Amino acid sequence: MLRESYIGHNPSHFQINKMVMAFIIADTFLWSAWNFVTPIFAIFAATKIDGGNVQIAASSFSTYLVVRVIFELVSGRYLSKASEFEKFITTIIGMLFISVAYLGFAFADSIVYLFLFYGVAGLGLGIATPPKTALFSTHLDRHKEIVEWSVYDAIVLSAVAFSSALGGFIAGTYGFKMLFILASAINFIGIIPYILYIHKREPKN
Repeated sequence: MLRESYIGHNPSHFQINKMVMAFIIADTFLWSAWNFVTPIFAIFAATKIDGGNVQIAASSFSTYLVVRVIFELVSGRYLSKASEFEKFITTIIGMLFISVAYLGFAFADSIVYLFLFYGVAGLGLGIATPPKTALFSTHLDRHKEIVEWSVYDAIVLSAVAFSSALGGFIAGTYGFKMLFILASAINFIGIIPYILYIHKREPKN
């Protein structure tokens, strides 16, 4: 089945437009950074935060989800008629908030900061997710939608699998502060594909 699907096709069958590729690369860094941290966040909360425990870690994650849902609804509502350029800018701003959240975790020493910076992460993903997903959806190549979504999943999930294991190694060897700083840097790198893409384009209303 795989042989029939992929062998014998022209190279053009596998070409992906620049916007879709930018999205895939950006999300690879975004979710790699996220899974650097998430699988072992409860250990961080229980061992490195005064008064922290597994329950606190779970509650702070719930805070992130609630904040994200709220801002996704807000972002979706106010960006529904936004220009493509405005969607790019909102996505970049949201990802910057996520990098700030990771840096906050690196220096957090109380439960309040766990909730605060998980809230910042929820804000970032909340405002970034609707516009970046819309950009990806509208730039999918006609008749290649399934292929491009499968390429997205294959690349992103492979990177997530690697980053999850690597995050545990870094935290165990170099400490959680280094882990969060690296996560912030990796997430920030995920902004670069969007910047490079819009650099060559004029804002459109």
